[in-house]
Amino acid sequence: MGHITIAIASVGRETLAETLISLSKIACLPGKNLTVLVADDSKDQAAARLIARLRLEDLDIKCIPVASGNISIARNALLDQTEGEWIVFVDDDEWVERDWLIRLFECQNDYNADVVIGPVYPVYPNDAPGWLVRANPLYADWGHRGKRLTTGRGGNTLARMWFIRQHALRFDPALGRSGGEDTAFFANAAARGAVIVATDDAIAREHVPPERLEPDYILRRGIRSGQSYANSRKLKNPGLLWQFQFGGDAVAKCTIAAILALALRPVDRARSFRMKQKLALNLGKLRALFNLPLAQLYAANNQTK
Repeated sequence: MGHITIAIASVGRETLAETLISLSKIACLPGKNLTVLVADDSKDQAAARLIARLRLEDLDIKCIPVASGNISIARNALLDQTEGEWIVFVDDDEWVERDWLIRLFECQNDYNADVVIGPVYPVYPNDAPGWLVRANPLYADWGHRGKRLTTGRGGNTLARMWFIRQHALRFDPALGRSGGEDTAFFANAAARGAVIVATDDAIAREHVPPERLEPDYILRRGIRSGQSYANSRKLKNPGLLWQFQFGGDAVAKCTIAAILALALRPVDRARSFRMKQKLALNLGKLRALFNLPLAQLYAANNQTK
């Protein structure tokens, strides 16, 4: 299995402490050699100070200064500093279960995958509105174990480094503040033949801060997700016929989602909001077809997924 690098891009959020503590408790893998690599993308070494304060002596943690305010640059720094065969991306507001790494590699082995995407379950604040928790708008279901995917994401993701090196894959700095850089990165990998699969048993969880509960933010994020997805599909389907068919499908889905959102609003606010998300997702697909810019969801000094 060789050397495994767990890679975290961070601006030093306090949740990084829980991330690292959970990593210090994961079950061992036979023959593993594990390093945790943190790209400190804060302006004031906030991540480095937090790591020093924790003193997790049983965990091999290396922290590299980046201070770019750009998550793509931070993730590229992680790629540059990863020396082993495997990289596992984890976000700094996630924490993992004890058997998490074992499950990722079991799936990788079963499907000879170059990339494995695990589930990330959102944990909402206690005072979150009940209808919003029922809607569960921040959970992305990537599918059952072994499902083949055409893209991926930058949290709870295992990747084979030789494939990344062979194809000189990089995160696009132009997307480092808008978001979608991970979708584009793994779509590029898939376009070059990477085997990307989902698994449903390598579990991570993430904190949901109050600012991400705002419906407007969630819908903007839905638009961005749809646009990022459509951009990744365009890599394999550049022709006008495909764009016409894809756009027609998105328009039809927009219409159905809008009708259902209105119809469900008086009787089931949670399901109505899910339909609004589907509407936003398909509006994002249409934005991609018109080559409109992605929304800026990252502040220059704060990374927010």
